[in-house]
Amino acid sequence: MPTQEQDKITRRISHGEWTESQTTFFRSPFVPEPKETVTHWDAFGVPDSIARARRAFESAGLSASPTCVGSAAGADGGVQLRSLSGLPAVPLFANDRVIGQAFEDSHAKYCLLGGLYPSDPTASPSAQTEEVFLMIERALAGVGMDFRHVVRTWFYNDHILEWYADFNRVRTRFFKEHGITLMPASTAIGAPNSAGTALVAKIIAVLPKTAAVEVRRAESPLQHEAFAYGSAFSRAIGVVGPAARTLYISGTASIEPEGKTVHVGNPALQIAKTMEVVAAILGASGMELGDTTRAVAYFRHPEHVALWREFCRKESHSRLPVLEVGCTICRDDLLFEIELDAARETAG
Repeated sequence: MPTQEQDKITRRISHGEWTESQTTFFRSPFVPEPKETVTHWDAFGVPDSIARARRAFESAGLSASPTCVGSAAGADGGVQLRSLSGLPAVPLFANDRVIGQAFEDSHAKYCLLGGLYPSDPTASPSAQTEEVFLMIERALAGVGMDFRHVVRTWFYNDHILEWYADFNRVRTRFFKEHGITLMPASTAIGAPNSAGTALVAKIIAVLPKTAAVEVRRAESPLQHEAFAYGSAFSRAIGVVGPAARTLYISGTASIEPEGKTVHVGNPALQIAKTMEVVAAILGASGMELGDTTRAVAYFRHPEHVALWREFCRKESHSRLPVLEVGCTICRDDLLFEIELDAARETAG
């Protein structure tokens, strides 16, 4: 939760040969840092605020692919921007539109894709989902990677409660057909998009080239893995490199180990339980909440933002780079969900 004086928070992590910057913009029009390559940006908000973000981006002459989704009035939303310095990046295209950036250092190859919309918004949601997965696979193949190298996915599904089971069936089938055993961390949340499609997606992929980089599932001490009850994602994925460790924590909510929602109808307790789970994941990987580089908090009812802010005040979390977004969570009894990335430098 930002203070009144904060317009943005930037976190920078050195990976040795390159530096990753993640900036969360709360209020002011965003302006990327000079001499950095923007690898992706996200905008959450009402249509007018998203249009302003697009104009600011275009006026800066930048071409990175955006993922723009709606947020209910009452939750501020904002912009998050991921950028790179120290290495060149290669833009990736689909139908003459930039959909991502790829780059590599001595130890690994990286790919970020975003703004992945299906071509036909009149097709069934399942068919649109299948198209997005194939779009990802084709883009990755163009840089010598495949879906087995995806460490993090995001799916913003319009009217998610009407077809979430269908989405899960498509995803699970795709993973089985493509031999994906280390499932990526993931967020699947309900939100409309400017293209009017059933969903929009983004991903991060990492292909180690040497033993100095390792991708592994991270422990979630207070929850069982989601695939234990039929949902194809990992609670968290860790990427360990020669100079830094990165942790991608999936969308996390007030869910007990067996997969049932706890504290039904009580948003304050759901927030507290969710953050207890997040703290346990961080702690198991040797990190803490202060290592957060970006986060998004999702609220079924925007009036519950006040409860979240009160929690942050009590727990002294006012410097978290977290956006507050009004979205539909994938269960009708879940009122709050949060995702976050965390990183810690290890060299030196």
